[in-house]
Amino acid sequence: MAIGDRYNPMHSKMGKFMENIISRNTTFLGVILITSAVCLLSLSDALVKLHNDRFSIAQLIFLRSALACVFLLVIWRFKKRGTKSLLRPTRWVIVRSLLLCAMWLLYYCGLPDLSFAVAAAALYTAPLFMAVFARLILGTPIDLPDQAALGAGLIGVVMAVQPSPENLSPSLLLPFGAAACYAMAAVLTRAHCRNETSLGMAINLNLCLAVGGGIALMGLEWINPMTEVTTPSFLMDGWRTLSLMDFSIICLLAAFMTYIAIAVAQAYKTSTSITVGLFDNAYLFFAVVWSIMFFDDLPNIMSLAGITLLAGAAVMSALPRRNVRLKTL
Repeated sequence: MAIGDRYNPMHSKMGKFMENIISRNTTFLGVILITSAVCLLSLSDALVKLHNDRFSIAQLIFLRSALACVFLLVIWRFKKRGTKSLLRPTRWVIVRSLLLCAMWLLYYCGLPDLSFAVAAAALYTAPLFMAVFARLILGTPIDLPDQAALGAGLIGVVMAVQPSPENLSPSLLLPFGAAACYAMAAVLTRAHCRNETSLGMAINLNLCLAVGGGIALMGLEWINPMTEVTTPSFLMDGWRTLSLMDFSIICLLAAFMTYIAIAVAQAYKTSTSITVGLFDNAYLFFAVVWSIMFFDDLPNIMSLAGITLLAGAAVMSALPRRNVRLKTL
């Protein structure tokens, strides 16, 4: 150390002051990024429910993900990052992508028959599934706060869904299945994909979605001529003729998905995962807003209380826990 670099208390205090300012700015940026991402994610899901009569689910997934791949590849070309995940994805990256593909498929299959707010509440049981899967896969203990979060979440789901013989249907199970797939993908990402680039994993995910959607389209185009069903179906139709408005909606959804993939990755880099996880639950708030705006569906007091309790349970599950040694698969 040179003489001029000797310890100076004023320099130390100034350094800590600047670190605090930078930390606050990056935390604020992370909050803005994750909040805007879940806002657009909930909006895109609401648009899918609103316009599910314009295209089929296979067509939507194929076109949206193919366009998102183009957008992401352009970004990758300029950043020149993500080469390993893009060209040589590991088996865990592929497993993660397949789980997220299953998540979107299950969630979108359930949307047409469910209230958007109820479907969102079921989907956001994912943090509760994460606690269970982390215990089974990573060896993370379910301590007292986690147990309280699980109990509160289950009560919140019952209050939000209000199960009865009239509203119980197989469609109600689909967003819960989507939540389980999302939770498993999150746990595997934590355990095995920490060294992968976020942009590369986003490209790999959309490639899997596009390929899966394309295969489903070809299969439906082959099967449907053999059937006598002529009623339009979001789930069972193959390729539909798209108007300019239809294609514009899909382009908008692809742009949303591109931003969401980048914003979420950047949010986790600029802020702590705890902070990002807390604000991730804003999806439930936006879901209620879009439910009212687009579907004129105001949840009753019991459902709103259940959604609030579920959000609180998700927040509780995101709070810091003691460090534990992770198991490997």
